[in-house]
Amino acid sequence: MAAITKLEIDGFKAFPTSFSLDFSRNGVACNLLVYGENGSGKSSIYYALHAFLQSVFKSDEGAKYFRPDDTGNDEYLVNIHRIGDIVRHGYSPSIILHLDNGKVLTFNRNGISSSTGNKFDLTQLNRSSAFINHSYISRFHSARNSETIDLWPIFYKDILPFFIPSGETDYLSQIYDNINQYVIDKKPRVTNRYVKDSVDNFNKSLKNFIEEINQKVSSIYNTYFKEEGEKDLVIKLLYTEESDSENKYQERCYWRFLGIKKPFPAPHIGLYIYEIKGKCKWKRERRRRRKKEVEINKPQTYFNEAKLTAIALSIRFALLNLNKPADGRFLALDDMLISLDMSNRMKVINFLLDVVADKYRIYLFTHDRLFYSTIKKRIAINKTKNDWIMGGLYMHDIDENDEYKPCTPFPIFIKDKDMPLEMMEFYAKHDYPACGQKLRKWCEELLDKLYPDTLKKYMDPATGSTVTSSLNDRINCLEVFCEKESIDFSEFKDLKIYKDNILNTVAHYDTESPIYRMEILKIMKVLNKLNDIFENRKEIRVNHAMGIELTKPDGTPVTICFDIKKDKLPILNVGGANRVSFFVKCYVKKIIEAGSSIELPEEYVFDSIYTAYDNYCEEYGIPHTDNLLDIIKDHGEFLKNKL
Repeated sequence: MAAITKLEIDGFKAFPTSFSLDFSRNGVACNLLVYGENGSGKSSIYYALHAFLQSVFKSDEGAKYFRPDDTGNDEYLVNIHRIGDIVRHGYSPSIILHLDNGKVLTFNRNGISSSTGNKFDLTQLNRSSAFINHSYISRFHSARNSETIDLWPIFYKDILPFFIPSGETDYLSQIYDNINQYVIDKKPRVTNRYVKDSVDNFNKSLKNFIEEINQKVSSIYNTYFKEEGEKDLVIKLLYTEESDSENKYQERCYWRFLGIKKPFPAPHIGLYIYEIKGKCKWKRERRRRRKKEVEINKPQTYFNEAKLTAIALSIRFALLNLNKPADGRFLALDDMLISLDMSNRMKVINFLLDVVADKYRIYLFTHDRLFYSTIKKRIAINKTKNDWIMGGLYMHDIDENDEYKPCTPFPIFIKDKDMPLEMMEFYAKHDYPACGQKLRKWCEELLDKLYPDTLKKYMDPATGSTVTSSLNDRINCLEVFCEKESIDFSEFKDLKIYKDNILNTVAHYDTESPIYRMEILKIMKVLNKLNDIFENRKEIRVNHAMGIELTKPDGTPVTICFDIKKDKLPILNVGGANRVSFFVKCYVKKIIEAGSSIELPEEYVFDSIYTAYDNYCEEYGIPHTDNLLDIIKDHGEFLKNKL
């Protein structure tokens, strides 16, 4: 199945001008994590995808969303600032999807069109993808205390438009609407028997669908979402005939046919929850063990909002096909965890990243900075950053092409790789001096984290005391650092200029020097490259006494026994390859040659393992290798095998 690689929006909801969001990296479709305050446009991206996919089964293919000029049409979603352009200038708002199979699909006032093929890919995406937002969750909390929860409205709006029963070509929501239309139109050729059979088939399909949910939902909740120490829950959706023995309250569940000219009431989907109490008990009359179950009648009166949210998510997640290999399908989530505290949000994050991300692409939108940062850290821990496009969405209200004059606000997306979130907000608000101050601090922090003490401190020749180096000194040391760590310095050579022209200016509040967007963005990109080096660095635990395994030209094996007097060894990732950091001091006191141990008269100290390695390669006439991971052993195991 084809995957989305790019989305273009023009004149839809929050987007008055052309907006483009790349869902791919190097041509490969990725997951998406977007932070944005309320009103920034993130929900408009969510609804653009939702409206596009759902348009495939609408009679007008969703054309009404782009037709504010049609008399009586109040369902249009055109940006308010562009409505006049449609009438006066023939402007045509649109949404465009680019897929990784090369197809481009356009959605506008004429419906759906494609210059590169048919709409089959869109139908497949709609059938296999899923959308969850806060309104889906809130509908679980809408029942009054005196009522039993009815999930039919939730299923009709959020679930059935994405489900096609076996042997059918229409979505179950379409089938329901078509049957209702028979009654409204009162077509003479449609008989009672035809409508009754259609209703019976609908009931059978919906019951089978709900049974599939019931097989998974309790396991998902109890495995991933219940609180520590909480009893297991049995979560069950009920859709039966009134006379069915399972329907203990004899509630109306099945959709009932009352006659071709009589409108009949909507179906009812009940929610029943049982709490497992104690251990299994032996039921002699049935010769089997059964757990003691206590029914939770009216869950909305028994559980808090967080618990109901977890149950709602478990029901929706039970519909995901987690047995199928990953393809183009996606799971879009828009601020669906507002009612959860961070501990419960972490459960959802873990489920999404550990279970779902391998099977679905995830498009996650949130207005919560802490939630965004938490997910980002979790992605970094999983070492899957390259699988994600991350960033912030902000309203921009200054036209930089017209002397920075105010303009109609429009959303801009700033990728996380271009700047950290805390700086994005100042940047988006055009507070470039404040953004520059944050940049200076970030630059200081990065160099402090990256550098060894030898590059952060120096001996004052006048006083003989150790002095901490300044930011200027540290930037001047960057070329040495890059040379020693085999890093391409050309990417950082302009940092000194940026520091003098921008970072020094904001440090001294020089209001006479203008600070503009492009200069800030250039510094951002340079610092992010430094940040990538830091984030890709790791430490492996070692028994600090190790050995460099060498072979003399005559074939004699030699082991240089050294000690770093630390139990962790820093490893850098440079150009996609791991290598031992240069800045690791080592102490050599013994050499093993052809199995014979030779104690040195004194302990030799080297500023770097590389220096020690070069020294003994030169002494023995041994060719150098570029990667010490291949020749250093830690208690018999090569370091490369410990990564």
